[in-house]
Amino acid sequence: MTQARVRVDSPEDELLAAPIPLPRVSTELRVSAPTVSDRPADPAWEAAELAALDDELSALPSPRARRAPAWAIWLDTVLASVLAVGAAATGMLSAPVALLSALAWPLLLLSAGHYRRSPLGHDRFASVWVVLATGLRGAVLALAVSPWLVADDLVALAELVAVFSVASAVPSLLVGRRHRPRLVLAGRPRDVREAMIELELSDRHEIVAACLTRRSKVPLDLPTYVGFDSSSQVAHRHDADAVVVLPGARLTPTEVRRLHWSLAGVGAELYLGTGLLDVEPQRTRVVATGGIDVLHVTRPVLDGPRRLLKDVVERALALVAFVAALPVLAVLCLAIRLETPGPALFRQERIGRDGVPFTMLKLRSMGVDAEAVRQGLAASNEKDGVLFKIADDPRITRLGARLRRYSLDELPQLWNVVRGDMSLVGPRPALPSEVAQYDIDPKRRLVVKPGVTGLWQVSGRSDLTWAESVRLDLKYVDNWSLGLDARILVRTVRAVLGHRGAY
Repeated sequence: MTQARVRVDSPEDELLAAPIPLPRVSTELRVSAPTVSDRPADPAWEAAELAALDDELSALPSPRARRAPAWAIWLDTVLASVLAVGAAATGMLSAPVALLSALAWPLLLLSAGHYRRSPLGHDRFASVWVVLATGLRGAVLALAVSPWLVADDLVALAELVAVFSVASAVPSLLVGRRHRPRLVLAGRPRDVREAMIELELSDRHEIVAACLTRRSKVPLDLPTYVGFDSSSQVAHRHDADAVVVLPGARLTPTEVRRLHWSLAGVGAELYLGTGLLDVEPQRTRVVATGGIDVLHVTRPVLDGPRRLLKDVVERALALVAFVAALPVLAVLCLAIRLETPGPALFRQERIGRDGVPFTMLKLRSMGVDAEAVRQGLAASNEKDGVLFKIADDPRITRLGARLRRYSLDELPQLWNVVRGDMSLVGPRPALPSEVAQYDIDPKRRLVVKPGVTGLWQVSGRSDLTWAESVRLDLKYVDNWSLGLDARILVRTVRAVLGHRGAY
């Protein structure tokens, strides 16, 4: 990572006043044409500049052909052929029908786009869903040809297509992403830098070039171009899969439409940044009204039947889990009392939904004087913002370190869930001293119950910065669904077993 600091000359560069980490991207070519405001009103001069840019782009290697990966097609063909031969050998299907099915299967996957380069926002699970959906369409196709098949052949053919789907889905799931989308970012220098940092964190994309509204004062460590007139040429010569136009690019609707046309001509996709932060796709839809297209974002689900169902189910599950864990809790409480004097349960005031305080229960993992000792450790705090965390906290006992490592100290919080103070899944429960320092955004966490686990726990727990913790909690609050809770509970098991951030 590199850092840069420059003088602030305008509001556009306000973020340049602080060190900005920039991803390391290999530099192939840097074209820094003068900004629009610097160009003289001379059509001949502008034509010469565009011609020079064309020459520079032409000097780049020719882009790779966008063909389907041959190995994937051959793998699916071989798998389908082996299964078809087996079906014919066992008498499940006649040999001609089985052979035609084996040949048709990779063609169905090809028509469904299974072999294309992965678009933005898709992962290996999306590829699996494409395979399964193709299998469903194949079964429908089998019904369409049913007049030429006897009843037994029809059932056997549907079964064979289902086997094809599973056989092709397994490699997709195991191999994972076959390609990281290559992107060209278009927008203001500040927006491009921020997008580079965000995309680098996900490690799912490769940024190959940037088209800027004006010359950047801080090098971006990748090929940069000024203006959007040649965006399609830039995408083509850098073999980009897509151009991402960031908010603030200030393109007119006509310019966006023409850019879309030119990118389609070189086989690249166009994506328009919305300016929304951490909004899940299922909460959005494009609406056409009055001759314009607008993006509608639905309201977060903060109450209603689904929230009531969440509360009832979680309290019931917590009650069952708490009763089942009582023997373990009894043994741990005894061990805590034998190791150090004092109560085995630690009671601490936390802030719940709508700012209502409650008493949270935990197994004591520190000495009884932990709160008093904390004042003297303020200078050793390793976290930013309002959090207080020390990796090797001297207040933690030997048994307490093991309890924290396996999250056993949080078992008593199941009783808080039964009482209705907490949820199984929710934002991190906050201390009153932390809430007193909250700005506008962190206060949003208090519109729902805090949770025993949440996005903050499955994404790093104590390894997270304050800003990351707040962002994850807000993402959970605004995009909550029963499905999201189920995924977080599954990921919690992996987080606990992996011990990441548990201290």
